[in-house]
Amino acid sequence: MTMLRERRRSRQTAPLAASWSRVTARVRRLVDDVHDGDLAKASAHAGVPYAQLRDIHAGRSRQPGAATLEQLARAHGLPIGWFLSGSTSDDGTIPLTGWDGFLPGADCPGQRIVLPHSAWPLIRVLVQLEQRLRDLPATVDRPIIGAITDPRAIRAKLSAFIFQPLFAATAVGGGGGFDGLRGDRGEATLRGLGQFWERALGGLFPDLTPSEAA
Repeated sequence: MTMLRERRRSRQTAPLAASWSRVTARVRRLVDDVHDGDLAKASAHAGVPYAQLRDIHAGRSRQPGAATLEQLARAHGLPIGWFLSGSTSDDGTIPLTGWDGFLPGADCPGQRIVLPHSAWPLIRVLVQLEQRLRDLPATVDRPIIGAITDPRAIRAKLSAFIFQPLFAATAVGGGGGFDGLRGDRGEATLRGLGQFWERALGGLFPDLTPSEAA
């Protein structure tokens, strides 16, 4: 009877071990793609203790708690199932493209843009700034977005504000605008823009500390 219980236990342990191995792989993918492999930045962004995230990333934590996975999922806008699911045809690509915005133009709300997750910390700035502005009363005195309540129009206003430095650079240098923000060079530009706004908005939102200090 004792031997039978041990066999049953071993049947339950094998798939569980495989699932946590998958969690480790997904967390590594998330840290690499979104935070350029920087565990300290990933820890600060998600609010997960560095040592805890390091152990998961290294595969030393066999069973990360559900609360930890929920924190990681919520901070990156991911379904928690992404950390647990997978198949032979699934390469672990992060399922969400990033932050959707709308550039100002003749049509309202304008041209749609999608910032990849690799544009962090710019996405962090946009998400937090949008939330802070939405929390304020919708009056004409509200910074950047005024009394606007339409979500697409808010995104358009926010995008126009955040990308002003790039608009100015394009006007002076004759660059390719957002079509030129592709590949490694484009990602570096977006990251730099995010770091600029972290500093610029630091007085208004003290918790938006520069990434280097995270």
